[in-house]
Amino acid sequence: MEGRGFQILEKAVALIKLNFLWVVCSLPLITGGAALCALHVMAVKILKEEEGYVVRGFWEVYRKKMKLSMKLWIPFFTGGIILCLDYLFWRNTEGDFAGAMRGFVCVLSGLWLVLAMYMFPLAARMDTKAGVAWRNGILLMFKYLPQSLYLLFFTVLFLTAGLLWTPVFYVVLLAGGSLLAVVHGKMLLWIFEKERIL
Repeated sequence: MEGRGFQILEKAVALIKLNFLWVVCSLPLITGGAALCALHVMAVKILKEEEGYVVRGFWEVYRKKMKLSMKLWIPFFTGGIILCLDYLFWRNTEGDFAGAMRGFVCVLSGLWLVLAMYMFPLAARMDTKAGVAWRNGILLMFKYLPQSLYLLFFTVLFLTAGLLWTPVFYVVLLAGGSLLAVVHGKMLLWIFEKERIL
């Protein structure tokens, strides 16, 4: 029991470290893509109990994937801003059409979020061009639509629980990003193995 408890504590500390690194490296905004690539790689290592030195491993992926991730992140982040502005516009507009547009923007935002779950892990695993990463991310998102919906549902449920329940809020605050990356990583590993993306 003591050994098992120590392993759980060790994993919790690794997740907190990883979450802190991801948040700090995402703060410049323009480096968010590289931070997502590094987050995925280290989350999978934690999942497979191969994490080693979390900080060192994170920085290695972060530096290595900076150039490719910038090409992915800038248009992706711009799209996210446009979606937010669209929603704010339609929220302040009355009428049935405005309500339909709010729903449409919410659907697009869900697709935007799921695309991030595929595209940046793909970029972290493959040495490819940005356009190919975009195409592969979109194709996988729709090819594995049930799995994509599961990832989206779990993410929204976890974040909503964090807003409504104080204990989960502290979990989200300390290790929310890294914990989600581990859950996503388990599903993505299954998908990548089926697609022979090693």
